[in-house]
Amino acid sequence: MRAATPIRYAGHEPLSATPWAALAIAAALSIGLWQAVEARLGRFTHPAHSEMVRAAQTMQAATQVARAQRAALGLTQPPAFDPNRTGLLGSEFTGTTTSLGDPAAKRTATNPDLAAALVRRIAEFGLEEGSPVLVVVSGSFIGANIAAVAAIETLGLKPVLISSLGASMHGATDAALTWLDIETELRAKRVIASKSIAAVIGGGGAVGGSIGAEGIAALRAAAQRNGVPLVEDEPVGALIDRLDILGAEAAGGRPRLLINSGGSVAALGTCADGANLPHIVSGQGLTCADGLPGLIVRASTAGIPVLHLLNMRGLAADWGLPFDPVPLPMIGNNRAVYGMPPRQP
Repeated sequence: MRAATPIRYAGHEPLSATPWAALAIAAALSIGLWQAVEARLGRFTHPAHSEMVRAAQTMQAATQVARAQRAALGLTQPPAFDPNRTGLLGSEFTGTTTSLGDPAAKRTATNPDLAAALVRRIAEFGLEEGSPVLVVVSGSFIGANIAAVAAIETLGLKPVLISSLGASMHGATDAALTWLDIETELRAKRVIASKSIAAVIGGGGAVGGSIGAEGIAALRAAAQRNGVPLVEDEPVGALIDRLDILGAEAAGGRPRLLINSGGSVAALGTCADGANLPHIVSGQGLTCADGLPGLIVRASTAGIPVLHLLNMRGLAADWGLPFDPVPLPMIGNNRAVYGMPPRQP
């Protein structure tokens, strides 16, 4: 009896068996894709869930302190600007205001879930406890400043803070309540432990180029009363060089991560495309178009990952946070950030 031979139709060859290795790879990819979708939808318990909750609670406590501090100085903002009564928004325009600012973006940064989202992002880098993190903050986003410090301290990392004191509208624009005054009060109330190692005036050239003489004097006084050294080197390249050196010295070497809050010249430099930097920079060296690179570009070219908190509308969409929420969400409820709550024993 003749052996059976495959039947061919219209010149087509019969299909060959799929190799087992290819099937295994396809199965692994399918499982990985399924897990990524499940994680995006918050159907898994994230390994850093408890740290996320603690960081958000720290930010919530900081908000209570800042609210009381602002009220005591008679600087509470109208509900039209601060409907959630956070105390984390300042006056619209003062002598220390550097530029225009979007109050909706400032309100988005007051959400305690931002601290939780930062914990989630930082955890992805797998940093060892005690690793130094350079944190460049400005007066523009008080909430994002607090969220960054809360996340870093909650994870047991070492924050190295550099502060730019000027602020865009509705940031820490009040001369009696600058970012350094808020930082000092939060430390006094034991909400955070960090203190800025250095500060700059901010504004044009990071030395007050867009601020009047009285505003510059007020910010100098703020640095003095809070015991923070003020860096006023010129030109701007020399100032950024100095901050780079101070940050490395305080970190005990190269920091493992940079987190930036706001749009200070210290962070962005004078690059024409500085305002368009992505929220997360990892594994790529950024370039600077038509200007001097700031600390963000310098870090990225040195292989240091960066988390950049400036474009709050885009960041909120990418990280699963609501934009301009009223009222503020309840901690732990956003599964896009926290994932599923842990099962109770």
